[in-house]
Amino acid sequence: MASDIHRLFFAAHPHASVLDAIGRAAAKLREAKLIRGRWTQPAKYHLTLRFLGDFREPVADIITQASAAAATLRATPFEVVLDRVTTFRGRFQAPCVLRCAPASEQAVRAVWSALGDALANLGADHRIDNRFIAHVTIAYGDRMLQEPIAIEPIVWRVDEFTLMDSHKSQYRVEARWPLAT
Repeated sequence: MASDIHRLFFAAHPHASVLDAIGRAAAKLREAKLIRGRWTQPAKYHLTLRFLGDFREPVADIITQASAAAATLRATPFEVVLDRVTTFRGRFQAPCVLRCAPASEQAVRAVWSALGDALANLGADHRIDNRFIAHVTIAYGDRMLQEPIAIEPIVWRVDEFTLMDSHKSQYRVEARWPLAT
């Protein structure tokens, strides 16, 4: 049953001012009717740093392994610049996302890679997936955008990350780690 599934992932969460900026960008798109569909609640805005996979209960051992791996991560805070809106081809809908500028994409990919290495070193890398595009999902649209839409850049300093459990459409922070300076 799908309700038994826990989606586990590492994520960065925007500070309040960044949440507001993302919300304003989403509102402009909604008002312009450029995207129609189900809009993500601002409390769920995040930047996935590493998707661990979908798991059935119990998930305590997986959370323990992932937490141990994350505790070994040595990465400095980094800046994310969200500068455009695009869509992905999804299973049922087209996720509408804010994408990172190229330099930001590289910084996020470095953390994604380091988390993958940390998980593999502890034998906890349950999902080998080399497809990764840094983004923040703002909606699930009814169609694909023909071209990216430029937005006023949203600058965000990422200085910590979390292990998240998405279960029954609820997000729960399982653990939190600062990025070293």
